[in-house]
Amino acid sequence: AINPRYLSEETDRRAVVGGLRLARRLFAAPALAHYVTGERLPGTEVQSDDELLHYARQTGSTVFHASCTCRMGHDAMAVVDDELRVHGLDGLRVIDASVMPSVTSTNTNAPTIMIAEKGAAAILGSARQQMAA
Repeated sequence: AINPRYLSEETDRRAVVGGLRLARRLFAAPALAHYVTGERLPGTEVQSDDELLHYARQTGSTVFHASCTCRMGHDAMAVVDDELRVHGLDGLRVIDASVMPSVTSTNTNAPTIMIAEKGAAAILGSARQQMAA
């Protein structure tokens, strides 16, 4: 499993607490008074930095998709070739979002499906070659 170590750095902890405090100030602005009926989460009883950080740890998440950890290419950091075969190993392919050299600026679903289709075709082609030999 991937452990992204969210909020393990002091700068990240300060940023998330500061962001929560900024959101509170913005929603308390007179210009929004007509639209905001009150704070629902984390709730007005949550005030200290430690309490806000606890709230962030319990509810925070990311919208990032794990990808690019087994990148495709021919450079020293690349894990797989353009047929999705792991460099230096026979019979092993990686066929998922991890082979993307860099993450897409959109949802990763469509490119991952294309990678899977390419991988399936490569495996099928390889099997056909072995059967013909």
